[in-house]
Amino acid sequence: MSMNPAIRLLQLGLKSLGYDPGEVDGWWGPVTAAAARGLLDQGPTKSTVWAVNQLQRGLAGLGYYEGRVDGAYGTLSRIALRQAIDADGMPKAAYADEGEVLVPTKPTLGAVQHDKVLRQGGANTIIDTYCLHCAAVPGSWASDKSNAEIAKAIHLMHTLPKSKGGRGWSDTGYHAITCPDGEIIYARPMDRYGAGAVGHNRGVFHHLMIEVRTITATRHPEDYFTPETLASTRGHFEQIAQRTPIRLLMGHREVAAKLCPGFEVIDRDWTDRAVA
Repeated sequence: MSMNPAIRLLQLGLKSLGYDPGEVDGWWGPVTAAAARGLLDQGPTKSTVWAVNQLQRGLAGLGYYEGRVDGAYGTLSRIALRQAIDADGMPKAAYADEGEVLVPTKPTLGAVQHDKVLRQGGANTIIDTYCLHCAAVPGSWASDKSNAEIAKAIHLMHTLPKSKGGRGWSDTGYHAITCPDGEIIYARPMDRYGAGAVGHNRGVFHHLMIEVRTITATRHPEDYFTPETLASTRGHFEQIAQRTPIRLLMGHREVAAKLCPGFEVIDRDWTDRAVA
């Protein structure tokens, strides 16, 4: 199961440069973080153009590397690697130092200490809400699509003109999309306000999960989503909660007359397992 293809590329680069990131699975964990710090502190123990290319492509996919993918491990690569380490492998967003903040979250989430926050938009609104969505499509909709095709289809749903059946937006409304195999594809940049719920977009991270069974009533998440989708989304929620003061985890249905995402999000079962 891949958490983020960009991190997988970074892991491939680290491994080929002499630093073991653990399983090459697209998840940024302590082993990958240690490998990245090792490369930053000591430099490559072995090097090929291919290996550095993977590293640069991964860092570019996370939004940190802005140079040419040229296979040369130089200053720009080191700067980007340090930024990725400082962000715990999260895609680039507008970070702001806030000193040490003790974040009072919902009782089921506990309190998490942060030294940084994530911000959105021109007003630098702190991201403090995480909203889950379903695609509101038939359960078989994604069965014949690759993950890239799923992301493209969602993008077209949102960006095509209204005259052609779309919403006429400038970009996908969601910040992230979890596919049925658990891969997370990043859509709208995290430092832009989303377009996921009318009146509830400032300071909100909108996350779409692709269902594999048609949602017809409010039930349990396992009734509509694969275990891979749920595990990956919960893992991502936990990562975001460690990077910014998430005070509210909610579903779209709680702020609109919709079934989305098909289950009650604000409950002890979901949040306890999300941060376990």
